[in-house]
Amino acid sequence: MMFRVGVALVVWGVGWVPLVAAPPAAKKVDPNPKSLEVSPEDLSKARQLVQKLGSETFREREEAERALTEMGRLARPALLDAINLDPNPEIRHRAAFLLPKANADEMQARLEVFLADTKGEYEHHLPGWQQLRAVVRGETTLFGWSHVARPQLEKAARELFIEFMQTPGARPLMLALERPPTELGREIAARKQEIYNAMYPRRPGVTPRNPTPTEMAAVLLAEASVHSRYIPRSMVITNFLTQSGIPGVIQGSNDRAQAIKAILTAWIETRSEVNDITTALNIAGNILRDPDVAGRLAIRILQTPGLTGLQKSTAITHLVQSGAKQHLPLLEKAMTDTTMVTTLVRVVNGQQMRETIEVRDVALAGAIVLSGQDPVEYGFEKVGAAGGAFHYTRARIASDKRAAALEKWQQWRQNNP
Repeated sequence: MMFRVGVALVVWGVGWVPLVAAPPAAKKVDPNPKSLEVSPEDLSKARQLVQKLGSETFREREEAERALTEMGRLARPALLDAINLDPNPEIRHRAAFLLPKANADEMQARLEVFLADTKGEYEHHLPGWQQLRAVVRGETTLFGWSHVARPQLEKAARELFIEFMQTPGARPLMLALERPPTELGREIAARKQEIYNAMYPRRPGVTPRNPTPTEMAAVLLAEASVHSRYIPRSMVITNFLTQSGIPGVIQGSNDRAQAIKAILTAWIETRSEVNDITTALNIAGNILRDPDVAGRLAIRILQTPGLTGLQKSTAITHLVQSGAKQHLPLLEKAMTDTTMVTTLVRVVNGQQMRETIEVRDVALAGAIVLSGQDPVEYGFEKVGAAGGAFHYTRARIASDKRAAALEKWQQWRQNNP
């Protein structure tokens, strides 16, 4: 049974034909997916022809093969059964040869029906469609109840899906979304390598090409759909993302921009490994520019063991910028962390002075800012920052002033629980 399912999933990516922009004018397509069901008569005919693939007569085998080719997608169920169940190796071999064309015809028919359903009245089972739709519309299920956060993006999800299926660099990832996690992970890694090779070609005379927003959005959706442990180590996605044009696209106000923004948000919030989380945090703060998303990710980082001082301080910076005052207890917990963040060097009266900033300094300064106070009043140095935004480099405090600053904070907390 496992083999049978595996064949059915893998072969979708074989023998693909381009998606047409719309159904042919002379062909009226029924938007109901049930219209694609194979009739008992066609199924019976295909099964009879499949058995003739094992005929002792060469001519009869060839004629059966031609007839099954002409049947196209209608022969697909019989071909799948033959591949997985028939004991005759000749029949299995010829059926496997015919299946890619039948698969391509089946997929093309499904897409034409999907396009014909302009009002979105029916449920369509297409590789990647349900995953994309759920992410774009913000679908969640809790205790058996389903909730859609962005129902207004249904049309945008449909248009983006068609865009994905029309884009050679995105289509394989959509088809791979129904495959086992290990196969999807390999497809993602291979696609990222292709993007890298296009951006930095090794052969002379080849013009570099950056990924399009559509190609990059497909990678993000695929990575958001599988645990990172299934993806072979490959290039960091930040450079791809910046060069793809997505940072500019998601600043738009139209539905397409909101759909791609939802995909990027899903990618950020599904990161699970330490390095991926910290990369996602920078993207959330600098590209997505969503303090709420960055704040939620920062909380995860501060609750993850084994992080460096720089990673922790970066998380605190974003948490403070999000204005999440309810997380002051989390910062207070970090006020005992003596992990070094960075060492700053400055010249005073011709002498080089080294100043070390620790996680506890950043946590205390961040808590002070979150609570609406001035870190200078606690003994911190006044260090400027672009736009006045809090940054961990602003947490400069002399070592002999730390204890007094912490004590002053405890007193303030007692008066302001």
